[in-house]
Amino acid sequence: MKLNINPFSHSNPMTLKDAAVVSTIAAGTIWILNFLASATYAQIIADPPTWLFEAVKTYAVAWAGNFITLAGLEELIKHRKGDVYE
Repeated sequence: MKLNINPFSHSNPMTLKDAAVVSTIAAGTIWILNFLASATYAQIIADPPTWLFEAVKTYAVAWAGNFITLAGLEELIKHRKGDVYE
């Protein structure tokens, strides 16, 4: 799979599919570092459904934030005049 991960390049723009792939990887990393690393065994055992809900919610928010940022960055660059990154 070839990813176009440079939204600043008009000759090689990031597509929404590329943004989704990068967002998935980044959200997984953020989720591990921010959520899973701070979870304790006692929290998980005390209320597994609540912990699972929070885990999914945290991952979804991280993914959405990354995707919106990457997709919006591409649109910002498309509409920018006098682009200095070309």
